[in-house]
Amino acid sequence: MICRAFRRLSPFAAALALLCACAGGAPERGDSPLRDYYEIFVGSFYDGDGDGIGDLQGLISKLDYLNNPKGKDCLGVGGIWLMPVMPSPTYHKYDVTDYYAIDPSYGTMEDFERLIAECDKRGIRVIIDLVLNHTSSRHPWFLAALDELRSGSERRFADYYNFTREPAPGYYPAPGGHYYEAVFWSEMPDLNMDNENVRAEVARIAEFWTGKGVAGFRLDAVKHVYANMQKNIDFWAWFAAMCAELKEDVFLVGEVWSDETEVLPYYESGIALFNFPFSGHDGVINRYMQSGNGEGLAAAFERHGNEIRLRNPNGVDCVFLSNHDTGRSAGYIVDPDKRKLAAAIYLLLPGCPFIYYGEEIGMTGSGADENKRAAMYWSATESAGMASNPPGATVTRLPAAAADEQLADPGSLLGYYRAVLALKAKHPALYGGEVTALPLGERGVCAYNAGSVSVAHNLTGAGADVPCGELGDSLGGYVSPTGEAVTLKDGRLYLPPYASAVLPRS
Repeated sequence: MICRAFRRLSPFAAALALLCACAGGAPERGDSPLRDYYEIFVGSFYDGDGDGIGDLQGLISKLDYLNNPKGKDCLGVGGIWLMPVMPSPTYHKYDVTDYYAIDPSYGTMEDFERLIAECDKRGIRVIIDLVLNHTSSRHPWFLAALDELRSGSERRFADYYNFTREPAPGYYPAPGGHYYEAVFWSEMPDLNMDNENVRAEVARIAEFWTGKGVAGFRLDAVKHVYANMQKNIDFWAWFAAMCAELKEDVFLVGEVWSDETEVLPYYESGIALFNFPFSGHDGVINRYMQSGNGEGLAAAFERHGNEIRLRNPNGVDCVFLSNHDTGRSAGYIVDPDKRKLAAAIYLLLPGCPFIYYGEEIGMTGSGADENKRAAMYWSATESAGMASNPPGATVTRLPAAAADEQLADPGSLLGYYRAVLALKAKHPALYGGEVTALPLGERGVCAYNAGSVSVAHNLTGAGADVPCGELGDSLGGYVSPTGEAVTLKDGRLYLPPYASAVLPRS
């Protein structure tokens, strides 16, 4: 039943209760790719050389914030995803000019190698953005292709791209009466993956970066390589098999920005997929959370997990709230308690959740892409290391408190993220368990089994008292935005408003 009255503790007591419930160090996951990842736009993260642009040296200096061997004063993630770090003429770097180098504004290859070494010390796996659908129009391959068309010489690099003599949507003029495909932008010509030489180049690129120590790749524009879905799936299956030969435990996660009908079939390729249908303002998580329909959310989790396993029994769900292309979650989740609840919901869901940098401190940003990639707000008092916003950014709204202040406050949003990840670290089954919804007779409670543990969230602003049933008979830890305790007594679980609990199952 729903309990209408509840006790909100003082900020100090709430923080103390949170720490007592969820104290713990950073997770130890061995070589498993299943972990919590943190997405970083390097140019906006931390500036190590004072030029206003975030860089690899700056990132290295902040690794202890992400995870450290002692588990002290860190977020506690086990992996990072670096948005493109290869040379590019644009600030976003999704138009690569050299697949074998680091953009000079970010540093050197030696800096990257040091980053990998420092991450290894902290148990952090590094995946990097790999943009294979297209190159920059300034890439040597494309420049050579244009030269071939101008001179009428034997085609080699011209066949790396999709040229035609007939104009069509998404095609742009090229020398000799030709047109080239560039789905996203005229400066991003699309590669021709039917060309054996291009596939050989792709294999060499993957071998180069796995040889540098990366744990895998975030794969951009997965559905755009071909106009045909099955050809796309076949290509990524080839890519996954090739990468598995290079690195047995390689982790590949693809971007298919679409609804379930288009996302789910790509699991047949063997790669993991970002869960776009569950993300964002209109996504499943926010819609059910805002309506207080916990039972509906649990059922959605179970159904989606079952759909993944139909395509791939080992498929990995990569859930997130927002990323570099979408409005930040703090902009559409206004209630501070619900921001904390949202963190618990997506981080405790089995699979590999992705935290967008700054999400853990409540950064906002919407509209232009530059606003969504604003500088990480490290401190309100110390400017050293603070990167400048990307050119063109107009975002002015800052979080209630900067990262340094929130790091010292267990009751902050950052403190809550830390507590949730510490709680999750105690229950490794949460990374790979299958979700089975548990209707407990209370609409507001999202409850499910996940392997050897159960999870329960109260999506309402009133306390909920529910039967334990199949949840479990012991309390493995909890988080509570109000600081009020979760209790388990006489076969009943009491969840304060917006609280979450993990229960081991015998």
